[in-house]
Amino acid sequence: MKEIVIISLLGIAVLALDVLKMRKLVLPVIMLGLLGLIGVSIADWGLNETPFAQYGGMLTFDNTALSFTIVFASIALLWFILAGDNYTAGTSQRTDIFALVLFSLCGAVVLSAYTNLVMLFLGVEILSIPVYVLAASQRKNVLSNEAGFKYFFLGSLASAVLLFGISLCYGAVGSFELKAIQEHLSGGFYSPLILTGSALMLIGFAFKISVAPFHLWAPDVYQGAPTPVTAYMSTIVKGAAFAGMFKLFGSALQPLPEAYSTAIVFMIAITLIASNITAVVQTDTKRMLAFSSISHAGFMLGFVLTASTTSPKYLIYYTLTYSIASLISFFVIQHVAAIQNEDASTDAFKGLIKRSPVMAVSMTVALLSMAGIPPLSGFLGKYYVITNVIEHEHMALVIIMVITSAIGAFYYLRVISAIFTPIENAGRIMVSDSTRRTLAVLSVLLVVVFFAASLLELL
Repeated sequence: MKEIVIISLLGIAVLALDVLKMRKLVLPVIMLGLLGLIGVSIADWGLNETPFAQYGGMLTFDNTALSFTIVFASIALLWFILAGDNYTAGTSQRTDIFALVLFSLCGAVVLSAYTNLVMLFLGVEILSIPVYVLAASQRKNVLSNEAGFKYFFLGSLASAVLLFGISLCYGAVGSFELKAIQEHLSGGFYSPLILTGSALMLIGFAFKISVAPFHLWAPDVYQGAPTPVTAYMSTIVKGAAFAGMFKLFGSALQPLPEAYSTAIVFMIAITLIASNITAVVQTDTKRMLAFSSISHAGFMLGFVLTASTTSPKYLIYYTLTYSIASLISFFVIQHVAAIQNEDASTDAFKGLIKRSPVMAVSMTVALLSMAGIPPLSGFLGKYYVITNVIEHEHMALVIIMVITSAIGAFYYLRVISAIFTPIENAGRIMVSDSTRRTLAVLSVLLVVVFFAASLLELL
């Protein structure tokens, strides 16, 4: 509970600093607050705290929830450092956006710790509503307005479907508690009511995580939203949705009916094929990374498919590694497009190795990690998915994962090729020292996390 209180008070403190005209303190206060959140999460390790247990507590901060909280707080800390240069210091726009991100982060923590379907829905809404505003935060940009409207409309529709599914499950079980639902299904009997309810919850989550055939909103929203917001959506928002989905389908709804497992297999296969083939023909790197994000969602859905025997630590690892690579790539795109009249095409990256060596190397490392090239941590993330899928004997799906990964490597290498293509009279791209250092640290982390994977056994 302390974790949620810290984030909530931090968001309120940011708004208070804006009112008091002390906006220059916003970023330092946020950084200190997030470091405190990480420290408190570490201190609570192993306690399995259940706030308000005497009133039927609906949250449990076990080690899995604390691990997700630490990852989300760490990614948020890095996001704020990188986003600091994109919003003018001392303006209300900066404090408003930062406060919205913090309130959304609160929803991410709730999704990692809920034990009740009511709290699940609250977590989804707390996570999503601020992002609807963030996607449309560039009021004079038509694409941003379009992105905000699409995300709001389809996100609200997905929430309604999810809520309808929750209500049907309550009607079948008579309780919102995950433990009660699990006990009800322990014999493997699914009544028509709970079958329908769980199917609707699967559809609702499929919208949130943008997997086929419910993914068509993502490219337009990712491309139209401000790039820092896109970076946040592809990291913490996606990771939090998977944390909530894994807990629901990996515990409460086990054992999954065979038809559900088959449906998830088809969703993964369609997602991987459609996203990677479509990404190949994209010329805008931001839109290409949107389809890449959909592809990674397909891989992460593999953990949900095998949730009955898979530890959540592997999903946590994938979330961390993909988030680091995604932060690098989107913020490099932001800086490159800013001096190219918002041109984010592949050609805009030509000569980047001369114009900004740090950004060029960081982008290369990030894309290679997304492609799953060792010794970068993205390789181990995909390895964990594939090995778990093999254990469940979905060999056709494994073949699709391998082939589509090769296709993904093609469009990643196309951008890398442009980065190292020399051009004449290339001007330097100037970025702040903090951005340069952060990108360098993130690039090193992609290697360090690969070799530190053995630490997963501590979770």
